[in-house]
Amino acid sequence: MLKIKLFAAFLIFFLSQNTFASPARIVSLAPSVTKSVMLLGSSSKLAGITTFCPDPSGSIDKIGTVLEPNIEKIVSLKPDLVIASKEGNLPGPVEKLRKLGIKVYVMDAYRNFDDICLSFIELGKVIGREAEAEKIVTNSKARIDAVKKKTLTLSRPAIFWEIGAQPLYTVSDKSFVNDFIEFAGANNIFADMPIAYPQVSREEVLVRNPDMIFIVMMGDINENERSSWQKYGTLKAVKTGNIHILNDLVFLEPTPEAFAEGTEKLNKVIFEKKGGAGQ
Repeated sequence: MLKIKLFAAFLIFFLSQNTFASPARIVSLAPSVTKSVMLLGSSSKLAGITTFCPDPSGSIDKIGTVLEPNIEKIVSLKPDLVIASKEGNLPGPVEKLRKLGIKVYVMDAYRNFDDICLSFIELGKVIGREAEAEKIVTNSKARIDAVKKKTLTLSRPAIFWEIGAQPLYTVSDKSFVNDFIEFAGANNIFADMPIAYPQVSREEVLVRNPDMIFIVMMGDINENERSSWQKYGTLKAVKTGNIHILNDLVFLEPTPEAFAEGTEKLNKVIFEKKGGAGQ
């Protein structure tokens, strides 16, 4: 009996040190975290967000940037929980907050859609919204399966996904973005690169000769980037008029719902573009 009581006491202590009570005041250190909290119906719990985060009420306190959060400001907000992301936040501020006795939960990194779903569900557990997270993930997977089913018998165009212009950057199959491309019914011409976000040259793009080019509006990229490809007349994408600008946050937000929406939109562009590949 004594052993059972000792074990029970140990178990309670262990769980208290390794779980989070459902928080009432949350500080988010990344836009993806804020968006996830909002999707889970916990916007009212947000006590602080970064300057780059969506602000559902327009009045949530700002705690600095993703890379440089203001520690003093965060402490002053008296959060029950600070949520960070391995994808965007540096470990230094996280450790400083923990040393000050503030609970910090760090969302795992992700390299594909499955990782995004698992991370989202874990967040749901942490903030007391597991059932909502499971429902969103189930719905998102169903939407993506519907897109994949539509493309089973269609030829898959080869595409180049541009995320940086000077220098030129793209994505490989080590990035979750590659699942956008594959689920939508296309093939990534740089899927075989050894790192998630490789720098490439325009000459390499010419050699791999994509059927379509997708330019994501972020960083140093603007509408003029489309015209920079027009001079390469031998490219299939140029010949068929298949250079597309993607100016939509769903392609930048690693949440299950945004992923499903982005997959649907990308599929529509790929297969409904007149004269495009894969029709």
